[in-house]
Formats: sequence, structure tokens, C-alpha cells
Amino acid sequence: MTRERVKGYSPEPNRPSMTRARYVIIGAGFAGASVAYHLSRRFGLSGVHTGDIVVVEQEAVPGVHSSGRNASMIRQVVPDPAIASLAMEGAAFLQHLPPAWPTPVSFDQNGSLLLASGKQLADLQRDAEAARERGVTVELWTPEEAQRRVEILRGAAFEGALWCPTDGVVDIHALLTSYLKAASSLGARIRYGAPVKSIDVSGGRVTGVVAGNERIETEAVINAAGAWAGAIANLAGAQPVPLRPMRRHLFLTPPLPWVSPSWPFIWDISNELYFRPDSGGLLLCACDQDEMPPGIPPADESVVERLAEKVKNHFPEISDVPIKTSWTGLRTFSPDGRFVIGWDARVKGFFWVAGLGGHGVTTSAAVGNLAARVIGGEASPLANTFSPGRFAAGGSA
Repeated sequence: MTRERVKGYSPEPNRPSMTRARYVIIGAGFAGASVAYHLSRRFGLSGVHTGDIVVVEQEAVPGVHSSGRNASMIRQVVPDPAIASLAMEGAAFLQHLPPAWPTPVSFDQNGSLLLASGKQLADLQRDAEAARERGVTVELWTPEEAQRRVEILRGAAFEGALWCPTDGVVDIHALLTSYLKAASSLGARIRYGAPVKSIDVSGGRVTGVVAGNERIETEAVINAAGAWAGAIANLAGAQPVPLRPMRRHLFLTPPLPWVSPSWPFIWDISNELYFRPDSGGLLLCACDQDEMPPGIPPADESVVERLAEKVKNHFPEISDVPIKTSWTGLRTFSPDGRFVIGWDARVKGFFWVAGLGGHGVTTSAAVGNLAARVIGGEASPLANTFSPGRFAAGGSA
């Protein structure tokens, strides 16, 4: 049967095509990719058809934003005990990747040296003890011991250092690709170039998503949109969570003959500065953070001057290193600095995986695992800690 052509009729070429999925994950960065992998694995093992999982990503390739623009460092000793437990789990995942992992992922465990003085050193010692109790290998070193390990620390002013030999640097692009390939091999479908245009909600429950030129009927949306997580929540009418995307600059020197690739990454907590070997030179960061809208943030030329001043004052042995290139990225934070993982308090079927701050790479495997467990109805002691409900009216932040 053919449709008679009538005046004013058009075939509506831009009308979204229709499909259905049990879960739609928004964002193919570390949060969304890891959730896709763990959710696919969990429901595949339970007999649920994993083709019911769709990942939609606004960019043509993954890792355009925060997941591909960070320092690639795995750091397990952090002040927040809940985040620290996820950091340890995430590092363990990298140390022992699952069998038949689709892509080799280099994880150079050259360790970390966290430097501090005064109150920050006391806090670091407390964090070290908590890390030991969790099973992380750490040692407290004197400045002399740290300087023997990394000779360019001579002349640096710090009162103590924390050595963690199982920290290191991971290939972030291989890791992100691996999560997505593993999820895809388990049946998850991934849509690139598919920005979310709308989220349908009926009777207080998610019913569908329009992404790119496709409408996906669904009963659950997983908001792993990074710096865009707040905007995605607004589309669904979900509860407000005051997330803040914060810009950070990274600087890379040209190759330097005296840099050893075996050095750990050095993080001066008291003076907010870190650096590590990279591409034969050094990758450096002044730990700057300024609130920015979602996207690739513009560079601020004054930050390189701030970096130079910090290096000159605190690490005189490297005070004259040249800068070859630099880039910026965003880290997105909740008001209390903790992650936002859990079901929304206002819209049924809307699940948050957001606000990972600077811990997204380290904790990615653990975050995806935790989210998949909570989505599957499994109880977790961390569920209340990270629940978005803490920001609901009357909740505490």
C-alpha cells in the first residue's frame, strides 16, 4: 500500500527512529564506560539480555573531555575513607585485569611520593595509617629518603613523605577503550555522535530518551555525563545536585636527559603542585581550579606563571624547565567532594554516577561495579554515603 502524496505532506526525515533498551547510559567517559561493562557483565551472568543496555555519547569518539584530558595517575591514599576504599579497589582491578580483557592496558607502578609539612603532614600520616588498615602498602619517609629515591627533590622544602609503591600511571585511552570493548562484547550497544536532546518522564518515572536521531524507550537512565550531569538532570526534572565543573591545566616539557622514566609521581600536598615523568620530560600541574561551564575550557595564560612561581619556590632543581605544550580539562565536584551515585530522589528510574572529581581514573572500575550492584538491587554500605538523596530538600551536604 502506498501513501498518496497530498499537499503539505512530508515524510518527516528528521523524526527520531524508535528503539528500546532496559538501560540507557548517558556518557562514554570512564564513569559511563565502566558502568556499561559491569552492568553488562552482571546482567549477562544473570541471564538478562545485555543488548538491553545502550550507551549514548555526544562526541564522535570517547575520551574527548575529562576522561581523555587528565594526568593518568592512580593514587590510592586520599583523605576521604569512602573514596579511598574505591581507589584501592580500582587499583587492584588494574593490577589484575579480568581474563580475556580486550585491550592491553599498561599500568606502570612506579609508585607515588606524597610530600607534606606541618598540619598537612599530620593529616598525611593519619591517611597513611588508614590506608594500611585497608591493606595498601605505604611507608613514611624522611626528606633524605625521598631525595635518595628522586634526586631532583634536593633543595625542596618538606618535612616528610609518604611512599606508595602500588600507585602509578595508567594508559587512560587503552583503559577507556577496553571498558567499552568489553561492554560491547557482552552485548551492550554504543551510540556515538548522539547528544541527548530530551528525557521523557511520565507519572514521575523515566520512559524514554531522545539521543541524536533516535528515541529509546527505557525504564532507567544512568546519568554519567560528567560536567554535563547537571544539565542532563534538568532535562529529566530530577532533583538539583549543585555540581561544579572545575578547570585544571597540565603542562608538558620537551624531553629532558636527566629525567628518569622510573621516577614515581611527586605530589606536594602542602604547596599544591605535582609532577611526573612523561614522554621523556615532565608533566606538571599547579593544582589550579576555577569553575567553568561544561566543554573544553579555555586556557588561562596566568596559570603557567603560577606554576613557574611554585616550582621556583619549592623545587629549585627543576625551576628552569621549559614548557613545550599544555592543555586543560574539567573535574566535576559535588558540594561535599564525595561522589554522587544512586537513584534520584525525585524521578524514578533516574540514576546518578557523577561528581567523581579528580578520582575518576583511579576509581573507575570500583565506581562501575558499585553502580551496577546498586542498580541491581544489591545492598552496599557505600550506597548511603554517595546517594544523591543527601542533597534533597532537608538533606545534608
